[in-house]
Amino acid sequence: MKLSTLQVASKLKVTDFSVFSKPGTNKGERGQLLEQALGISNGSDLKDLIDGELKSFTIGESIAVTQVKHCLEQIVEGSVEFEDSKVYEKLKQTIYVGFTRSNEYVGTAVVNEESDPEHYQELAEDYGYISSKIKEAYVTGKELHTITGPNGLLQIRTKASKSSAGNYTPLCYNGVQLKDKYMAFYLLASFGKKVVDN
Repeated sequence: MKLSTLQVASKLKVTDFSVFSKPGTNKGERGQLLEQALGISNGSDLKDLIDGELKSFTIGESIAVTQVKHCLEQIVEGSVEFEDSKVYEKLKQTIYVGFTRSNEYVGTAVVNEESDPEHYQELAEDYGYISSKIKEAYVTGKELHTITGPNGLLQIRTKASKSSAGNYTPLCYNGVQLKDKYMAFYLLASFGKKVVDN
């Protein structure tokens, strides 16, 4: 059974973060260990929690949000507003848990539209800008590259692993190749520094 944001936030207050090993090559390892310790089932659902998402991250590094491929139908086929998008669904209520590069716990913050409406306005602007660039690339056939929103909050860039054959899987939609490898939405590192400092 999935937990709520409130349940997880309560559990985080009594969590001993010193037991989590520093992530190695698998950047998501700490997040998986944290989810296990909190009783969050590891699955492929869009959200970790009933009403939100848990994101552990290293201060100074960007925070992965979701793969671009999951969002292409909404972006290319329709003009889905940010509030109806998968990116918003992932970020509408998020518990951020920050660590230093040496794996020391820095702090936890719960961010939602009620607590920080300006953050969501800026996210919406960045999402709209990035979406327009993705649509443009789809129509013109130009390859996508790293794109950062005007508020410097949201970005798309490559996030890909090679297949067992040693190749990257191209990012395609309706037969149009948008990039020679997968991409993902990220929150920039400056946001991570700011969110757990408050």
